[in-house]
Amino acid sequence: MPRRSSSLYIRHLPDTCRHDDLRRCFGRYGRIVDVTIPLDFFTGRMKGYAFIEFENPRDAEDAHYYMDHTRFMGRDIEVEFTRGYRKTPAEMRLKERRDEPHRGGRKYRSRSRSR
Repeated sequence: MPRRSSSLYIRHLPDTCRHDDLRRCFGRYGRIVDVTIPLDFFTGRMKGYAFIEFENPRDAEDAHYYMDHTRFMGRDIEVEFTRGYRKTPAEMRLKERRDEPHRGGRKYRSRSRSR
C-alpha cells in the first residue's frame, strides 16, 4: 500500500503571506514540520504558492479537507497533496532560466592566441 503524503501544496496565496501566517492557520490541524514559500530568484518576490509538511499524514488529510477552496487572507486558496519530491532551490533556478526568453545577440568567443 502506498505511503500517504504528509506534504501539501497551497496555491493562490497573497503576496503578503508569511511563514507565520501559514503556521498559525494550518497548525490547528497538527504539528507542522516545515513551511516553504518559494521566492523568485531574480526579484525575491513570493511566487504565490507554498508547501507545508506535517509530521503526521492524517493531519495533512485534515488540513486538506478543511482548507481546500477556502478564503485565506482575502484570497480563495487551493490545497493539494504534493506529487513526488520538492525541487531544490538550484533546480528551481535552472527551470526559471530555461523558461526565460532567449535574449538574442551574438555570442562572443575568445580569439585564438595563434594569430
